[in-house]
Amino acid sequence: MSAYPFECINPKELGAPLGPYSQAVIVPAGRQLLQLSGQTPLREDGSIPEGMEAQAELVWQRIGIVLREAGLDYINIFRVVTYLVDPAEAPAHAKVRAKYLGNARPASTGLVVSKLFNPAYRLEVDISALWPA
Repeated sequence: MSAYPFECINPKELGAPLGPYSQAVIVPAGRQLLQLSGQTPLREDGSIPEGMEAQAELVWQRIGIVLREAGLDYINIFRVVTYLVDPAEAPAHAKVRAKYLGNARPASTGLVVSKLFNPAYRLEVDISALWPA
């Protein structure tokens, strides 16, 4: 995977980020933005895999499908918002997320919610990405 194309800001006064993300990311002016809708673990046939790891794999695969359709890749992501229904499942999602993001360090927000649109969903992820200069 290529070098992360965004300038990351991680002030020492805030301490190191708790995971593979940045406190802030500078988005260069004049760049075209892609904003994905929240991606869920819904297969094309309408089925939903069981368990966080399987659902996270599907969500990140779906994100990749949209990125590729737009001519982008995971390295172009500068912001990630993750919605989880169980905070105990965060490590399983983090493992899958790290596999797809590689050395990218986007700005990141994680939320724990009481439920998602479909009660079988364990997570939903939305991202923001930019086209290269």
